Amino acid sequence: MIAEMIPLAVAAVIVVAMLLEIKTGRIPNWLTILPFVLFAVLLFVVEDRTPLYWQMGLAAGVFVFGLVMFAIGGSGAGAVKLMTGTALFVPFAKSGYAAIIFFLVFFISSFFFVQIRKAFGSEDSSWHIMANQVLPLSFSIGVAGLTGMFLI
Repeated sequence: MIAEMIPLAVAAVIVVAMLLEIKTGRIPNWLTILPFVLFAVLLFVVEDRTPLYWQMGLAAGVFVFGLVMFAIGGSGAGAVKLMTGTALFVPFAKSGYAAIIFFLVFFISSFFFVQIRKAFGSEDSSWHIMANQVLPLSFSIGVAGLTGMFLI
């Protein structure tokens, strides 16, 4: 029962992170740590941990990718932690598809975010995405993670 509910809790965390980054431009540390805590609970309650070990390896690779992106200024630390925590819940067999979805959503949503900012943005907006020239990476992470967990 608990094991089936944990991915739904992670989905809620992802959605909240997406909304917070679009609104404030930040993903709080307390929010990015929740997927790791929920994964630890999942490790404790499931009988067969073998698939979870593969997902931990995948998350380690995603973390290294995120660190490289952070080092070159391509993402923030909160996005790296959210991406790693989300990768813990994407089944290994679906990870390639989730990566493709991540990049597709990133490039397509970047175009739309820029167009929305041009049409409606202003420097005194209370929404971070409308006031600054930034792209919320959590949107791409969230769509790819939710798709990988529930749709593909």
